[in-house]
Amino acid sequence: MAGNFSFGFIHIFFLVEILMKQSQVSFKVTIARKLALTLGITLGSVSIMVVGAGSASAGSTAVQSVPSKYLASVQKAAKSCANITAPLLAAQIEAESDWNPRAVSSIGAQGISQFLPGTWAEWGRDADHDGTNSPFDPQDAIDAQGRYMCEMIKEVIAPSSHLSGGILVMAWWAYNAGIQATIAAHGNAPTQEADAYANRIVQLVPKYMP
Repeated sequence: MAGNFSFGFIHIFFLVEILMKQSQVSFKVTIARKLALTLGITLGSVSIMVVGAGSASAGSTAVQSVPSKYLASVQKAAKSCANITAPLLAAQIEAESDWNPRAVSSIGAQGISQFLPGTWAEWGRDADHDGTNSPFDPQDAIDAQGRYMCEMIKEVIAPSSHLSGGILVMAWWAYNAGIQATIAAHGNAPTQEADAYANRIVQLVPKYMP
């Protein structure tokens, strides 16, 4: 049931996001939340896979409840591509580290966005131009998180026609467990931890929706 709730929420969320992009009507994102909360289980089999990961346009930067010192970074990272938004990134950060920039996991993931050293070596950069490039620098880490999520979405779109999972959910699985493990799982969560991780983010998203 938890998996169905996740997919239902994300599918409805992206449906509203797509409609917002394609028309001038001011849809309230809260509609997506309410529909998901009431219909998420029954909509678990619905597959809305229409997202353009190749687009360079920015996602929504409207967000609430983000700690003020990280607000600008989250909003800037949300502009990395069209398929991530500030509430999605904020919910992911809470799931990763509870906004702790000094967090270190049991397997060595570091900082507010929990990058392993090898992943950071590829994706980290001095985003705030302060002379340091570190996963423990929240500005650098949130910037990398946004770009890395865009890449994970791009990676899971290619085989998506053969998989049953929602694209964004699979991108969260990939962020947590790795892209190869996620693709190899053929639309299922690659690990129980990754499944719980994605479900946790889904539960947190409404907190950050204005």
